[in-house]
Formats: sequence, C-alpha cells, structure tokens
Amino acid sequence: MLKTSNLPTVAPPAAMYSHCVEVPPNARWLYTAGQVGVRPDGTLAEGFEAQHDQIWQNTLAILADAGMGPENIVRLNVYSTDPDGLKYLKTHREKYLKPGHTPASTWVVVSRLANPLWVVEMETVAAKA
Repeated sequence: MLKTSNLPTVAPPAAMYSHCVEVPPNARWLYTAGQVGVRPDGTLAEGFEAQHDQIWQNTLAILADAGMGPENIVRLNVYSTDPDGLKYLKTHREKYLKPGHTPASTWVVVSRLANPLWVVEMETVAAKA
C-alpha cells in the first residue's frame, strides 16, 4: 500500500527512514497530536528512553483504535530537548516497526517542550487504503 522511495540523486537517509512515502488514492488518513511520555494513568515515564518508549506505546494505541497499525505510519515528527536521545531512535524503531518499513521522518532538537518535564514528543501521520 505505502510506497517508500530514496532517490539515487539524493544522499541516502542517515538512519531508519525514507525520503518520501507515497500513499495510494482514496486512503484514510490519521494525524496524531504530539504524544509525550505520559502513561495512561497520568504518570510521566522517567528518563529519555522510558519517555520515548511510552510515546510509541501511546501512538500504537491510537493507531489500533483507528483500525491501523505501525505499518500504516507514513511520517514521524520528533521533537527532543536532548540531542543524545537520537541514540534510542534505532532501538525503538526496530522494536515497533516491521523490518523494511521506513516512514518519512524528521528529528528536531528544541530548547524545551510545553511541559519542562517532557524531554521528547512525537507526531505521527498514518494512512490506510
């Protein structure tokens, strides 16, 4: 359904992502709000790795509620207050995405998020035909 592409005329991706993802006509789209490392009970996961992992769990719950899964992710936008948090990217993508599924992605380092206790936030765009 989703067609990823990395053109030979553009430098290859620096990590597990694709430069673009094509979605077929008449697909149903889902845009998530920025997800943070807050658990369903309202408590905040401690530390960057735990918050980033909780973000994935929150995102997968939202996708499942919409009848979608991680294979439907088209794009990820990640905002991080810690440039070193990028080291968790590969581990979590390998944990939550099927091999070969490489959505388009952006990682941005920011000075802070809306709550100073949050260290990472992720928005997701998904599509399903």
